[in-house]
Amino acid sequence: MHYEVEQKFRVLHESALLEQLEDLGICWGDTVRQEDAYFNHPLRDFAETDEALRVRLDGSEAMFTYKGPRIDSATKTRQELELQIANPGTDGVSMKQFLLTLGFTYVHSVVKRRRKGMLSYQQQEVVVAFDEVQGLGTFVEFERVVAEDGLDNATALLTQLSASLGLEDGITTGYLDMLLR
Repeated sequence: MHYEVEQKFRVLHESALLEQLEDLGICWGDTVRQEDAYFNHPLRDFAETDEALRVRLDGSEAMFTYKGPRIDSATKTRQELELQIANPGTDGVSMKQFLLTLGFTYVHSVVKRRRKGMLSYQQQEVVVAFDEVQGLGTFVEFERVVAEDGLDNATALLTQLSASLGLEDGITTGYLDMLLR
């Protein structure tokens, strides 16, 4: 079982943060448009159970993602299962129709421009996502995917990284919840 350990922060000083990440040796990838369409379960309310099911369209890739309830209040740590889809249909229509046919209901979509990078920090790889989220603003996320026995180490590492960058007031709310409020 794998867990996603994530810290997210609102970006107030974009150029300063990007410079700090460059100084740490980040290796940036391309900027892509991501659309995450969220769905609710037919028999339980994911908002109440703190779960999530989404269809993600990420550039030329598409996947189903399930996220379990958060297990840590300091970070956004939760079980994550992803399934890559080879033929998602135009704009993910086949994937969305698949869920609707099974009784899931569409909730809302989150659209963002994401620039991902890899950063080696304390000899461990950290995924960095720089997000411009429609309707919300700019955010940075730090993430590690680990087995259960690596949760404490990943949490400590991300906490140290964010502190070294002067980032405070981490956000444990997802973009969907932020948009719905």
